[in-house]
Amino acid sequence: MPDTPAALAKSTSATPVRAIRTPLSTRVALSLPPASQTYEPHVKAALRHRLLYHIFAPSFLVSWLLVTIWSVWMQGGLSGLGLGGFLSAPLSPWTLSFAAVFWCLGVVPVVVVRKNYLTVTPTASLSPSTVFQSTLTKTSTPPALLAYLCSSTLVTFMYIFMTYVYGSSSSEDRHLSFFVKSKKHPYYLNGRVLYLISSQMVISAAYFFRNALLDRFVVHWTELSTTTNPVQARTVRLAQLLTMLVTVGIFSGLCVAGHTLLFGLARSIALPVVFRIPIVSRFLRPFMAHFLRGRFTLTLLARHWSLITRTFYLGITTLAGWEFAESAFDEAVSVSHHTGAPTHILVSGTTTADAYYKHFAYSELRELACDESPSGSARRTELFADQKYNPSLWATLAREALLILGRDYQLLLRKGQPEIPAPAPPPPPAQAKPPLPAQPIQIIRGPVLKASPSSPLRNALDTIASDGALPAAVSSTAEAAHLPELFRSVLHTDTAAQTAVATLRKKEEDVKGLVQRTHNRWRDALAAFAEDGLPKGVLEAVTEVRGWWSRERVHKRVEASLPNRQLDVLVVDVLSAFVCASLAEDQYGVVQRDIPKILEALLSFLQAVEDYQAEVNAMYTPPSQEEFANLSPKEIVQKDILAMEVARASETLSEASDALKDGVVHIVRTFGDKLTAFKFPPRTARKLQGFVDYS
Repeated sequence: MPDTPAALAKSTSATPVRAIRTPLSTRVALSLPPASQTYEPHVKAALRHRLLYHIFAPSFLVSWLLVTIWSVWMQGGLSGLGLGGFLSAPLSPWTLSFAAVFWCLGVVPVVVVRKNYLTVTPTASLSPSTVFQSTLTKTSTPPALLAYLCSSTLVTFMYIFMTYVYGSSSSEDRHLSFFVKSKKHPYYLNGRVLYLISSQMVISAAYFFRNALLDRFVVHWTELSTTTNPVQARTVRLAQLLTMLVTVGIFSGLCVAGHTLLFGLARSIALPVVFRIPIVSRFLRPFMAHFLRGRFTLTLLARHWSLITRTFYLGITTLAGWEFAESAFDEAVSVSHHTGAPTHILVSGTTTADAYYKHFAYSELRELACDESPSGSARRTELFADQKYNPSLWATLAREALLILGRDYQLLLRKGQPEIPAPAPPPPPAQAKPPLPAQPIQIIRGPVLKASPSSPLRNALDTIASDGALPAAVSSTAEAAHLPELFRSVLHTDTAAQTAVATLRKKEEDVKGLVQRTHNRWRDALAAFAEDGLPKGVLEAVTEVRGWWSRERVHKRVEASLPNRQLDVLVVDVLSAFVCASLAEDQYGVVQRDIPKILEALLSFLQAVEDYQAEVNAMYTPPSQEEFANLSPKEIVQKDILAMEVARASETLSEASDALKDGVVHIVRTFGDKLTAFKFPPRTARKLQGFVDYS
C-alpha cells in the first residue's frame, strides 16, 4: 500500500530534531592582567620587606654600634669602665635609649625623604652649574635639605645630652651648656655649643650639595642580579663598606676644616661689622658681646683642639649613619618565587608604566632566560606555548621590549634632545559669508517716537552709566595707563591711546636697557678691581673654579643620550637569551616569526651607538711629540681633561654596544645557517653578514 501524504506527514512529525554535538566551542581568549593587579602588589610587598629588614634593621644596628663607641669613649674607655663595665656598656639602658633616639632622629627622616623622592630618570645636566640650577627647581630640594639640617642638629643635641648623662671627665664636654655660666651676663651664648651646632649644619648642607651634584636621588643600579654568589656578594659589600668609611672620613675632615675657617672669619670680620648696625647690635649684645673680646688667632685652635676633634668624630658618625641607610636603595628585589604563576606575573610586570618596576621585572626575566636547569627550561617552554592569553605571553614580552629599545634608539638619534612636537593641524578654512544685497535696507537706530523730556536726575544717571559719556572718556585714557580690564567698561581704540601705549612700552624698554647696562658696568668694575687688587694666584684659582663649575662635560652629554642604558642592557639580554632558547624549546615556532624584527632592532641600535662612539672619539686626538712639546702647561691640562671625559663617554657607550654585540653574536652562533630562512632589509643584512663572517 503506497504511503499517503497523511502517513508521510505523521512519520516526519514523529522524528525528533536535535543539534549535532561537538567538543569544539567558541571561547574568548583572555587578555593578560595589567601589572597594577599582578606584579606591582608583589613588588611593593618586597620593597616593604626590604625597607624593614634590609634598611631599618641594619641602620639601627649601625646606630647602636656608633652610640656604643661614643658612650664608652665618654666614660673613659676600658680604663674608666673596667672589663665588666666595658662588656656591659652596649646593653645598658642608656646606650639602647640613645641608640633608639639617634636612629629615630638622625636616620629615619633621611630614609623617609630618600624613599619618597627616589626616581629612575637621571637629571639631564651637562655641567655642575646646570645640575645645581635644576636641583633648585625640584620639589624634593626643600624637604631633603630640611631633613638633613634637622637630623644633624638633633644629633648634636643628643650628643650634648649624653655629656650630661655620662658626666664626661673631659673639660670640653663639661662646658657644653647653651649659656655661659656667668652671674653678670647670664645670657651669653656658649661658643663651643655654637661651634658644634654650626659645624653639623655645615656638614649636612655640604652633604646635600654633594648628593645633588652626584644625583643621588636617582637609582644607581649596583646589583641587578638577585642570585649572585653569597661569598662574592659579601666581598663586594665589605669593599663598599670600606670605601664608604674612607669617603665619609675624608669628606667630614674637609667640611670641619672649611667650617673652622668660616667660623673664624665670622667671629673676627663679620660679627664686628654686624655690631656696628644700631638696632641689630642692641639686640645681639646681651647674647654675643663677649665674642668681640680678643682676636681669632691660631692659638684658639690649639686650646680647643679637643672640641675640633670631637666635632670631626661627630660628623663621621652622622654621615656614616646616612650613607649606610641610603646605600640599600640601589639593590634589586625578587618576587617571582613568592607567586604561583611566576612567568605570567613577570611578563605582566614588563607592561608597567613605572620604570623602577620594569628594572626588577627584566632582571628576573634575564635570570629565567639564562637558567639552564630543567625547571628553567620548563618555564620557558610554558611561556612559548602559551595560548591562554590574547596577545600571548611571548607577543606581549617582545612588543614591550621592542618599544623600549625603539624609544631609546630615537632618543640616541636626537642626542638626548626632547622630541619635537608635531605641528598643529591647520585650522579649517573659514566659510564664505553670503553676499549682502546690492542696496541694504537702512535700519533706523534712533528713537521712532518723540522722546519725552527727561528729568535732571535721569540725565545724571545716564552720564555715569556703563555706556555713558564719563566711562567712555575714562576708558579712552585707561588703555594708555595700562589699567586692568576690571576698571574699564568699554574699550575704545583711538590714535592717541595707541600712541601713548607705544610711548610707555618704549620707555619700559629704555629702563630695562639702562638696568642691564648698569649691571654690566658694575660687573666690569668689580672684575677690574679684582684683577688689580687680588694676587695673580688667587685670580687663576677663581678662573679655574669658574671654568670647572660652568664647563660642559662630554660624558654628561653622552649619558643624557642614553639615560636608560641599564634597562636597555637587560632588555637586550632577555631578548637574545629567549631567542636562542627557542630553537630547542619553542614547539610552535612563535618566536621565529619575530627574529627578523628583533635582529633589525638590535643592529639598528648598535649602528647608532657605533656612529656616536666614532663621533665622540674624534673629539680627542693624541698629540704627537712635536705638538706636545709646543703645548703650554695649561693646554696640556685641558688635553688631559678632554681625554678623560672622552674615555668616560666611551665607557658609557660601550655598556650598550657590548650588550648589543653579545646578543647578536649569541643569536648568530645558535642559529648559524638557519638564518638564511629569514628575510632582512638590505641594511640589516649587510650588518648581520659581518657577524656571520666573524662567527
